[in-house]
Amino acid sequence: MFRPLCLNWLPWRGKLWNQKGSEPVPLRAGVLIIGSLLWDDDPARRDWRKTRLAMNLAETVSAPIRYGRLSSSRGNSYTMVFSRSCPAGQAKLVPCSQTISSVDELIREAQHLWKAEQPSAGHGRIAANWGCVTILPNPQRKIPEEILRGWAERVAREPHYGSVSQTKDEGELLSRDGLLRISWPRLANGIAVDFDLLLATANDPRITTSNPSYPDVQAIARAWNRAGNHVEYYWKNIDNDIKTFQDDEIIDQLNPRGPRS
Repeated sequence: MFRPLCLNWLPWRGKLWNQKGSEPVPLRAGVLIIGSLLWDDDPARRDWRKTRLAMNLAETVSAPIRYGRLSSSRGNSYTMVFSRSCPAGQAKLVPCSQTISSVDELIREAQHLWKAEQPSAGHGRIAANWGCVTILPNPQRKIPEEILRGWAERVAREPHYGSVSQTKDEGELLSRDGLLRISWPRLANGIAVDFDLLLATANDPRITTSNPSYPDVQAIARAWNRAGNHVEYYWKNIDNDIKTFQDDEIIDQLNPRGPRS
């Protein structure tokens, strides 16, 4: 059972202890997954899921997501991004195998997540020029200030951190402190998920002056119809209950699904 958070904490040797000084405070953490991290059979991702996550406790939750990043590694088709302007879709929330009681433990979890996202990344990285690891604290919980401050200091040292564009009317997806600026996820019954802190990967949809908006349904379906087997990215998301507000329209325009890879 997880202990409810108190208002005051005592820092000691990198961990956070309650005022009785008897034990570190555990934060229940999870990873908010919006794409292939959940199902890709790449050895690095498979090992990450096995060693860092409690996959048997995965839950379907709300998240503002859409297909918005053109990916050359997936046949120039579109992959999933967070978008503050779109209706909520469905993502997967998977508990971390271990609780978090210090800044170092949070950073270590983020590094493992990024290594699963980009297996070729250098040791200790949490970002590249196309995306980064971010955190979402539960707004109804008192997260120890030392953890939030330590995370902000860490992202400030990371090259390319925060390079995630949004359209003009969306505002910034990421704060300067490395926090994800979306609503706290809820289950299908509307109940807020019972976690203290979530990690997620935010990818850049490359919104620019020459490309000021997200692709429409026709462009998304057209790209996948040209991408051959890469369209399985879309179908495997559907298979795993990762869905967007546009899926009914997308499916209407996709070629029939071929043999599953």
